[in-house]
Amino acid sequence: MPELPPSLWNIPERFISITHQLGRSWRRDVMKMTPEQIRAMLDGLSRLYPGQFGVTYEQINLGRIPTAKIHYSPDSANSPKNPNRVLFVHGGGFAFGSARTHRALATSLAKKSFTDVYIPDYGLAPERPFPAALNELIECYQILAREDGNIWLMGDSAGANLAAALLNEVIADNGKKPAGILLLSPWIDLRPGSNSNTLSQARWSPFERLDMLEYATHYLQGHPPTDPKASPILASMQSWPPVYLEASEAEYLWSDAETLAAKLQKENVQFEFRVEKSALHAWQLFPDILPEAKRSIEKMAAFIASHS
Repeated sequence: MPELPPSLWNIPERFISITHQLGRSWRRDVMKMTPEQIRAMLDGLSRLYPGQFGVTYEQINLGRIPTAKIHYSPDSANSPKNPNRVLFVHGGGFAFGSARTHRALATSLAKKSFTDVYIPDYGLAPERPFPAALNELIECYQILAREDGNIWLMGDSAGANLAAALLNEVIADNGKKPAGILLLSPWIDLRPGSNSNTLSQARWSPFERLDMLEYATHYLQGHPPTDPKASPILASMQSWPPVYLEASEAEYLWSDAETLAAKLQKENVQFEFRVEKSALHAWQLFPDILPEAKRSIEKMAAFIASHS
């Protein structure tokens, strides 16, 4: 198990491990928190961290789907006339998360890369099970694809699962292919016997195997996890555009990312696999606080620039 970096607030590793263990037990066994309660808690906390200033945050609709449009337009001759557009699928176990919880990451990326970032508030499980979220994201993508310029797909954790499934649907329908896809700590395999679930690397994780099985169940509600639309690791990736893949060796979903990298290499897909040795899951959400998150923003912006 990798050691945690000294940059993580200099908190002892044992304290972090025990805190995560107690947090899981309190949330699941004592409070018995429902997805709806976790959703409300995270959205409330996210109001304390709005992200970068000087970035426009606008509520729009992409078809029927409420969406946050994050736009950075500085008074600069270097500002591109037709910036890239990023369709960012937020994570949260398919059951929580929102444009608000991922606002800080999105505003930092928009400002660094001069991109317009769109974060759909797609339907969440268990109220909206598979394939509702995927169908809504297809609608969002089709609307953005009507405009000129590059589209990028992006997702973190469960959002990376949906972004990958969306990419496969776009390719299958011969739609406008995105310029690339950015996958952060992807939960790409929902099968109970996945490598991540088998290893259950939960020492420094807010969730463990029981949580993963629970949220996969909320999302699938009887649909087989062997469907490539639910577990995109099972689909062909030979027609994928360039991929930016990022994960930490210490996080629960490390094995999913490692398996995905091996498959991309086998299928001759152009990709960059960036590894943080010991960052905690979802570190990218705190770019103004964590140095590892700042590094992520720099690398993602550079990847977009190099493939635009």
